[in-house]
Amino acid sequence: MGEKPGQGRKEAWQGESLRTRMKRVKVYRLEDNGKWDDQGTGHVTIDYIEGSKDLALAVVDEEDNDTLLLHNITPDDIYRKQEETIISWRDPEKALELALSFQEAESCSFIWGEYVYHTA
Repeated sequence: MGEKPGQGRKEAWQGESLRTRMKRVKVYRLEDNGKWDDQGTGHVTIDYIEGSKDLALAVVDEEDNDTLLLHNITPDDIYRKQEETIISWRDPEKALELALSFQEAESCSFIWGEYVYHTA
């Protein structure tokens, strides 16, 4: 298997307010060759989809505010927290392996806690 997302690279996190930094992530997708491809850097949130009872994870690009990732969270046991700064899963709808590499361990713990709270 290829290296873990964010591993072996120096992350270029600029100085920002703690509030913004707390949810800053890089989005990775596992390629067919086993290497993780950097899909961009943005800010992650977990919230209910408007007008629905479905929970979603969204990452918005930090530069142009485009959506980098919109994933409907499932009750299936597909999510894994790796080390202190990575959450990964296999998206069953799109047949993709995805990962979020967090700038801060506290950010990863916060999002993981939100996921556990809402799916328990």
